[in-house]
Formats: sequence, structure tokens, C-alpha cells
Amino acid sequence: MDFLYRLPTNFTSRVGATRLVMAAAGLIIVAAACGSTATDTSDDGSTDGTSPPAAARSEDALPNFEIEAFGNENFAEGQAISLDTFPDQPVVLNFWYPSCGPCRLEMPHFEAAFQSHQDEVAFIAIQQLGLDTAEDGQEFVNELGLSYAVGADRSGTIIRELNVISFPTTLFLNKDHEIVRKWAGALNEEKLNELIEEISPAS
Repeated sequence: MDFLYRLPTNFTSRVGATRLVMAAAGLIIVAAACGSTATDTSDDGSTDGTSPPAAARSEDALPNFEIEAFGNENFAEGQAISLDTFPDQPVVLNFWYPSCGPCRLEMPHFEAAFQSHQDEVAFIAIQQLGLDTAEDGQEFVNELGLSYAVGADRSGTIIRELNVISFPTTLFLNKDHEIVRKWAGALNEEKLNELIEEISPAS
């Protein structure tokens, strides 16, 4: 604290010894705060170094999302659908919209694949809104007789956060909901089933 000795001789008379002591104490507190380190926490917020509980999502898993389902034979209209609806199950996640020609071409293949693999693999189709409305999406589901989980990204956040920039796009997720394969463009029946086999627990 050498700098205190270089102050003018009348300084202490003006400020007073009490204020000098308080100022020095303040400097010590600031120095202590700057030298401290944050508590090291695990991903689940614990501080004892233990692993997260088994139910915790994988670090590489997609963030969970929620859509309201269009009505069909397996899902009620407005039913909440999310990745957590299908825990420990691979997921085929398809992005589409009704007036997209390639989307329309591949959708019957997705329905056929769902009928063949629904016991081991979940299917979710998420509609982009803009060119088409949610009502158009429901009509599309009715027209093609789609029976897997289909709904619209009403806020646009799912498509934006997953960086989907072309349609159709399909993500193939393993049972931990991590992306195994991303396919941009229409899928024919053969290629779709080949990619499903990659994530199927039976393979």
C-alpha cells in the first residue's frame, strides 16, 4: 500500500482516518471477489461430482419440443406430441408442407414404413407453416390417410433451431434422440427403409 505515503500531507486531515480504513477494506473485498472461482457443477446442476440421473437427456440429444397433433386414427386432434412422448425409442423426424411436391411423393412411403416399423420406431412429421396453413395440413393428413404423429410448427422455432432449410428434410434419431443421419430431399421406399434399419433396435 505504498501509494498511501505519497498522498499530500493534508489529505488525512480532510478525509479522516476512518475513511482511509474503509477504503482499504473495500479494496481488499474487491480483490477477494476477483480472485474467486465459480462452483464447478455437473450437467444436472449437482455440485458433488455425481453423474446425472439415468433419465437425463444425452448431451447430444436434440432439444425436446412439442407440437399439437393433427387428428388421425392414432392421435387425437390437439394432442401434445414431443420427443419425450417416445422415450428410449428411435425416431424418424420428417419436415414437410402440403404444397411441397416432393413431400407429397414421399409421404405414402412414410405411412407404409410406419405400418411396418411402428412397434420399434416412432414417426413424427412436422409441417412448416407459411405457404400452407395448419388447416391445409389436416386436410393433407386426411387425404393421404396418414396415421403417425403429424402436426405443425406453429411458432417456427423447431424448424429454425434445427436449421432445416429445405423440404422435405428427414432426421433419423437413435433411441437417445441423437441424430444418426440427416437426409435432405425426397426419399423413396427402398432408401427410407434402409435408413430406418440403421436406427432400428432390431438391426
